[in-house]
Amino acid sequence: MQRSLVRALLLACVALLLGTVTAVAQTSDEPQLGTQDSAVLVGIQQDVALPAGETADAVIVVDGAADVAGTATGVIAIDADVTIASGASVESIFAVGGSVDVADGATVKDIAYAGTDITIAPTATVTGEVSDINEDFAQFAGFLVAALAVIALFVFIGWLLAVLIAALLLVAFGTSQARRAAANIGGDVLKTLVAGLLMLIVPWIVIALLAVTVVGLPLAIGLAIMWFFVAFLGWLVVGLWIGERILARSRTAARPYGAAILGVLILVLVGWIPFVNFIAWWFGLGAVTLAGWRVLRSGGTPPAATGPYWGQPYPMPPYGQPVYGQAPYGQPPYPPPPAYAPPPQQGYWPPEQGGPPPTWPQG
Repeated sequence: MQRSLVRALLLACVALLLGTVTAVAQTSDEPQLGTQDSAVLVGIQQDVALPAGETADAVIVVDGAADVAGTATGVIAIDADVTIASGASVESIFAVGGSVDVADGATVKDIAYAGTDITIAPTATVTGEVSDINEDFAQFAGFLVAALAVIALFVFIGWLLAVLIAALLLVAFGTSQARRAAANIGGDVLKTLVAGLLMLIVPWIVIALLAVTVVGLPLAIGLAIMWFFVAFLGWLVVGLWIGERILARSRTAARPYGAAILGVLILVLVGWIPFVNFIAWWFGLGAVTLAGWRVLRSGGTPPAATGPYWGQPYPMPPYGQPVYGQAPYGQPPYPPPPAYAPPPQQGYWPPEQGGPPPTWPQG
């Protein structure tokens, strides 16, 4: 089947090439004639014939009729009526439209056709395959789709493993930084959205301006790679934030591996919904950018994450300030205790001397 299809495609290419050359060589005022040159018989809007005892490498007929009684390597017919007479020998026939009639005593190896009426006499000899190009193409397309589906499945599995490994590495080496960035998603929603919007627009304007120059093109490529890395990092931060919202126990864990894996899996599954990944990238870019800006503003020391759910110790806030969403502490209703003062030193009378006299002050 595949051999016939390949042979048919090659013959079609030859037909298009020879037909184009012949059509260009003729003018509209000249009659359309059949010619036999270099063992190639061509007929365009003209009937052609290969007599018995004659040999041709190819018989090409377009919008006409062909009567083959000799020996031909290939016959190409497009909207033509082809007759393979008794005693003729043809290796391959490629036909689109029209009809092909193989008479008694004729010998044909392969026939490939599309939309053609095929008639083969009972005593005709067909040593190869008679294949319908439409059916062969449908089978080939089905095989191609199945192969692409398998490849896509393996690519998806590889992508999923890479994402999960990246999430585990983020938790293993940057739990505190990731949690500080994730805290911006629920704590500073408006600032996160504004920062994410700026990161979605401004860097690409700078990249486009740099890319128009030869000197700035490498820098533009580097900035684009960095942007995708930051966007992917923000996407992982969003997954960690989702996972910690679902697994409450992971909020106090030193390394929330389970929350990271669960959140990333949820993002991968719901990412097939339109705009979900875009929203995750938006929030992630904003959260990472805002956290990075705060680190730079504080001189390189990141601020502590807010809330008692991050599994980290926190100092007691001063009086009058809210404590983790509770009511503010008031001033204590009692004065602080006085400073400790040691008691005055009392005299000591050795026991072997009979103890102190009665007039000695008792300690």
